[in-house]
Amino acid sequence: MVAVCAVMTALLLAVQCALSFVSGVELVTAFLLVFCYVFGAKYGMVTATAFSLLRNFIFGFAPDVVALYLIYFNAFALVFGAMGKRRGHWAEYVCPALVLLLAAGALALAILGLPVSPLMAARLEVMLWALFAVLLALFVGSVVLLALGGRARIGREAAVLASLAAFCTVCFTLLSDVITPLFYGWGMDVAIGYFYTGFFAMVPQTLCAAVSVTLLFYPLERAFFMVLPPVRKKRLEALLRARMVRKRGGAEQIPPSNDGRTQKDMV
Repeated sequence: MVAVCAVMTALLLAVQCALSFVSGVELVTAFLLVFCYVFGAKYGMVTATAFSLLRNFIFGFAPDVVALYLIYFNAFALVFGAMGKRRGHWAEYVCPALVLLLAAGALALAILGLPVSPLMAARLEVMLWALFAVLLALFVGSVVLLALGGRARIGREAAVLASLAAFCTVCFTLLSDVITPLFYGWGMDVAIGYFYTGFFAMVPQTLCAAVSVTLLFYPLERAFFMVLPPVRKKRLEALLRARMVRKRGGAEQIPPSNDGRTQKDMV
């Protein structure tokens, strides 16, 4: 598993380097999200920590960026790793509510505007309307797929995870708005200016996170599932079968996923 984490870290760094010159476009969120979802929080946090440290050695060391990446990506790995282990029903209802909240925020900002220059305001308004449209489509898709039940498991999971990924991307920018001014001792006026400027990175990145997770979830999940250890693979298959049986009313008896093994085998 150490080798898997090392390969995943190298992949994340390669993706980061390849897209570093394209403003607002990043695929690290999609790759790390699915990795944590399949392999669990422990291996996800190891990979997130290695990526955060190596990324700052490659792109230049800045203490605020190191702190931002270590805090955010480890929390990110913990959240999506726990979701992958549980695969519970609560996320199917909470995540669409979060994306609806984001859509409402994007709509309000698009209508009310932000106190920036007219040229920047026009550009930001277009991005906000585009973000609102994608988030609203994601919300509607989540509700429809939830109504379809077990027949649309993959699509429903992709929509739910994309919703939470969009919310997390907004949290990344807001965390940066707190950490960076504190590290450099900025005054309130400079911090507020930094907050408004952050929208030009946050909006396209949130848009990219929602779209990339939706499109890449299934192929990445299949690819990562193929290299899972046999014990975890069997547990995950049993968990998915158990969920399907619960949705059908318990018509099938599912054997214990940890039969003949100790709890240490469960990640």
